Amino acid sequence: MKKYLTITLAALIITAVPQVAKAQTKAAAVAVAHIDLDSILQIFPAYKSAMDTAQLYYAQLEKEMYSMQVELQRKATEFDSLSKTMSPFIKQLKQKDLYDLQQRIQEFQASAQEDFTNKRTALLQPVYKTIQKAVKAVALEKGYKYVLDSSQSSLVVLYAADSDDLFLAVKAKLGIK
Repeated sequence: MKKYLTITLAALIITAVPQVAKAQTKAAAVAVAHIDLDSILQIFPAYKSAMDTAQLYYAQLEKEMYSMQVELQRKATEFDSLSKTMSPFIKQLKQKDLYDLQQRIQEFQASAQEDFTNKRTALLQPVYKTIQKAVKAVALEKGYKYVLDSSQSSLVVLYAADSDDLFLAVKAKLGIK
């Protein structure tokens, strides 16, 4: 019985050792690198340009919103000062006018926020695609299977042992000096 157990154990070890070695070889073949995408974005001229354009668009929306609020305030002040002398019919019309203007302002706020988000996304999408293309090209050139974003805002990497940082290579690929 002891002899049978020893033979079985030896056979198990003989078949298991090559499998473990093969698994370790495969694991060693997977190359991982990282890049701080926030840092790339901060120095990439196309990102700055897209963000500047988005900010200008936001400023236009804010200006329109401000003018609508000023108009509402002016009409509300006028209504308050003249409401005692208005006939009930005129007073009702003015109240409805104020209510309608307030509704338009609220609708404008909601649609302006959505519009700004869509505009910003449309402006930034080509920037992200360009960076992604550069990261992919560098990863393929250097033989990496995975590239992780190590920037503070992404929280993709919670822990990483030392790996190659592709920041300088991607920066060069994007033509950033």
